[in-house]
Amino acid sequence: MSTGNNSHLNLLRDFFGLDPERDGDLVGTMQAIELRGGEWLFQQGDPGDSLYFLARGRLEAWRQDEDRPATLLNEISAGEAVGEVGLLTNMPRSAGVRARRDSLLFKIDRETLDNLARTHPDLVMQVSASVAQRLASHIARRHTRPAPRTLALVALEQDGDLVAWSHRLAEDLCADGEGLVISPETLTAMDAPDSDSALRGSPSAPLKQWLCEQEEQVQRLVFLVLPGQSEWHEFARRQADQVVYLAPADTEPALRPIESSQAGAEPGTSEVLLALWHRDGATEISGTARWLEPRPAARALHVRQGIDNDHQRLVRILTGRAVGLVLSGGAVRGLAHLGVIRAMEELNIPIDWVGGTSMGAVMAACAAMGWDSTEAIAQARKAFVDGRPLSDYTLPLLSLMRGKRMERLIRQFFPVRIEDMPIPFFAISANLNTGDTNVHETGPVWRALCASVSLPGLFPPSVHERELTIDGAVVNNLPVDVMQERLVGQVIAVSLGAQRQRQVDFDQAPSPWAVLGGMLWPFAKRKKVPGVASMMLKAIELGTRKRVQELGERADLLLRPPIQRFNMIDVNQYDDLVQTGHESSLEPLRQWVSQSSK
Repeated sequence: MSTGNNSHLNLLRDFFGLDPERDGDLVGTMQAIELRGGEWLFQQGDPGDSLYFLARGRLEAWRQDEDRPATLLNEISAGEAVGEVGLLTNMPRSAGVRARRDSLLFKIDRETLDNLARTHPDLVMQVSASVAQRLASHIARRHTRPAPRTLALVALEQDGDLVAWSHRLAEDLCADGEGLVISPETLTAMDAPDSDSALRGSPSAPLKQWLCEQEEQVQRLVFLVLPGQSEWHEFARRQADQVVYLAPADTEPALRPIESSQAGAEPGTSEVLLALWHRDGATEISGTARWLEPRPAARALHVRQGIDNDHQRLVRILTGRAVGLVLSGGAVRGLAHLGVIRAMEELNIPIDWVGGTSMGAVMAACAAMGWDSTEAIAQARKAFVDGRPLSDYTLPLLSLMRGKRMERLIRQFFPVRIEDMPIPFFAISANLNTGDTNVHETGPVWRALCASVSLPGLFPPSVHERELTIDGAVVNNLPVDVMQERLVGQVIAVSLGAQRQRQVDFDQAPSPWAVLGGMLWPFAKRKKVPGVASMMLKAIELGTRKRVQELGERADLLLRPPIQRFNMIDVNQYDDLVQTGHESSLEPLRQWVSQSSK
């Protein structure tokens, strides 16, 4: 950590609208703080005695709870304030903040702020107005993570095909003048000041300022690192909001020496991406877990040579344009999700990341397998209509159904690991002991799905990490918040909850004999009451309705297919459910595409 000097006056002027000559007293009180990528600004529990304004770079806020891994709360972009809550409340820091990349901040402590309020109230008001405007603009934005402004693409092998793809990826990330590829060669060609300092891994102040000026002119900078450029890698890594390692999937998964600085998994380790490149002709994706084992802070993505959708998906993920699809639970009504997937396919809306809860997780897995809508609909028909997993009744000691048929079918249709799916995927389940939310992003797909669909009372609990788990709908039936923590720019959510109230034609709940009589006798009045299974499902839906509504409002587009007329456990409604999901979502999706393109 080091303090700046007069070279920061221009930044202060641009950041606060201050004149260094006229407002010299105020400028002199603002201490410039420079952080190298990975350094901590303050730790959780430190005194909340100062306020910081981020002028350049990016920060991360991390929270550490007892007996749990550190949690990334949010990222702080240039123009935002950090530490204002602690300063105003005089409370210890509720989270730690560290630099994701080399960053410049301005610091004001409590004593300085009090003195300025007495001696320069007009200037303090000016600064306060500037901060308020910036805070308002950030509060108004979407809940998704900010797109990286600087990327480091690091090729791990001296492989001709990989290097060629690395160059193509860098160029596509900068297409149409949106970005600028930075390499040792381009620094020299562009007459960057003191470019040799970058090759030594320690950029000088003039070079940092030059890079900041380039970043202001384009949407992103892409630092390209080729094998053998270890010092350049150290420089690029510390300038990057996002580090992306590129490796051929058919090579040894052991850590390369160049990765050592990013391999740790201590609290507060930033996520890196590992883009595995599969050569043309590779029949299937496998072995990803072996790559992730020595890289606990990494997330794997896949690009298959010859499949342009994979390459374009990675480009969208890295440029903040990825579309995340979130599918809610709803028992058999969840089959309507397949119709939504078909509508998205017809309108050329990509699915770049997909996740869901309960039956929504199963339908999400169909998309994550890379199946087109025709194959997904056909496979789901085989599983849920022909396989009839909801007719597996048993002695109701643990549940109404054994769940063995459901498990067998899920194993049969999803015989892969989550890490090996071509499209990033997650499923939600609930820990029966603690009520915590499990987000399944690794391991066998069948285990994640069995955990996510374990409706309490209907199916027996599942086991995840030696603890009992139940249906994720109990804690999060529309995990928009989970999706927005991933590298997506926009989120489409599909909710299958009830939208209207229904009244009954009796004053008191009928007895079981009255219900049975209405079913058996041709002239008896039929009592329209839900069965035991439907009642359980409905109770879960009611218990999470408010939370689902709140999460739905966070989505960029919320679809609500009109599926209330359908029974929650009757698979014979298959075709009508798919058709309803398709027809009801086409127009909203078409309008969304039209608005997004403006």
